[in-house]
Amino acid sequence: MTNPYLDFAQSILPRRRKWQVKVVKSERDAPKVLRGADLALAERNKQFARAKRWETAKLRELLAGPWGQSIRKVLNFLHRMKIDDGDSLIALLDELQWFALADHSIRMHILAEINDAIITLRICNGFSPIADALPGEQPTVFQTIRAKLNHEETVK
Repeated sequence: MTNPYLDFAQSILPRRRKWQVKVVKSERDAPKVLRGADLALAERNKQFARAKRWETAKLRELLAGPWGQSIRKVLNFLHRMKIDDGDSLIALLDELQWFALADHSIRMHILAEINDAIITLRICNGFSPIADALPGEQPTVFQTIRAKLNHEETVK
């Protein structure tokens, strides 16, 4: 028994290629169609996955570049850093001095990595994610590093 709808579909499809039309005979065989919040969540997850792949590729590119060894030292330090190691991080950056000659985009990428590490460390130790100093207060470790990587003068 032929299906006239499938016969019509085959007749209007290009002749070059024989198209396979899947006939769904039960609800279980039907492809899941996302709607509403599920669709928004799936789209957000796809976008997040793409962003993570891009960040990973960018980091690999930086590690393969001329500043790779210095960047690797900073990343290794960030992975084992404790909550009290802020001054050690500043000392490491001062010791390496790579940021004085590096491209602005490289410095900003490393600043983002440092920011992520500090925020994660603060959250894991029960602090608020961000605690920038108010005007007139001693700048935080992140503010000091940001000033160095942006070639700004640290505000005291």
